[in-house]
Amino acid sequence: MKTQLILFSVCHKKVESIPADRTVIGVGPNGSAIGAACTDCTGDNISQKNPSYCELTALYWIWKNVSCDYVGLEHYRRFFFTKGQLIARPMGAEEIARIVESGKVILPKPHKCGCTVYEDYAANHDIADLETCRNIIAEDYPEYLGDFDGVMSGTQYSLANMFVMPKTMLDEYCAWLFDILFKAEKHIDILTKDAYQTRVFGFLAERLFNVWLRHKNPDIFYAPVYNIGDCPIVVRIKGKLSSNSNKAKIKR
Repeated sequence: MKTQLILFSVCHKKVESIPADRTVIGVGPNGSAIGAACTDCTGDNISQKNPSYCELTALYWIWKNVSCDYVGLEHYRRFFFTKGQLIARPMGAEEIARIVESGKVILPKPHKCGCTVYEDYAANHDIADLETCRNIIAEDYPEYLGDFDGVMSGTQYSLANMFVMPKTMLDEYCAWLFDILFKAEKHIDILTKDAYQTRVFGFLAERLFNVWLRHKNPDIFYAPVYNIGDCPIVVRIKGKLSSNSNKAKIKR
C-alpha cells in the first residue's frame, strides 16, 4: 500500500503561488472564503482562537480531523526548499516522502539568535508568558524541564511551527502542546497586548516545539525555508548581517 503523505499549506487569504502538491487549509475569519480544500472551522476545531494561535488552529484541526501516515505543515509564503545557490525550488512531495520514509523528521534549518533563546524571547515578547509555560511544565511535565532549560539556554531553534513527520508523532506532540497552551491561556491576558503580541501562543509554540523535539530526540533532516521568489544567497547574506548586528547590540 502506498504511503499517504499530506502537506498542508496554511492560508488566511487567497494565494496563487502555492505548489500543486500542497493541500491548502484556510484559517481564521476568512478561512472559509478563500476556496481552500479544507478549513480550520469544521469538525473538532479552535478556529476562533486564530488571532492569538496563528497557524496552530490549523495544527489543531489536522490533529483532530486528519488520518494519514505522514503530515506536513507549511505557510502560504514559507516552504521547505531544496538547497540551491541562485535558484531554489520548494521540495516536492516525492522528495519529502523519501526523507520521512527513511525515518527522519523534516524541520526548518535552525535560526541562530546571536543570544540565548530565552534572551531572544525577552527582547521581542513578554518573558512572563514563557515563564508561565515553564511553570506548567515543571508541575505537569517535570521530565521535560531539563529540555526546556536546555533549549532556552541555547542560541538556536527551528522557527515557524513547520514540520513533516509521522501523524502518530504529531498526535503525541499536539496532546502535549495544547495541554500546556490551554493552561497558559488562563494566566495570559491577551487583551493587554497589541495586535502583534496577541499572537502569543504561536510565538510560545515555536519555542515549545523545540523543547518537545529535544526530549524525543528524533532523527532530523534540516531543510532551508524560503518565501516563494527568494534568492537563497541573498537571504543568507541578509541573515548573516542581521546576526552580526544582533551580536553587536548584545555586546553593548
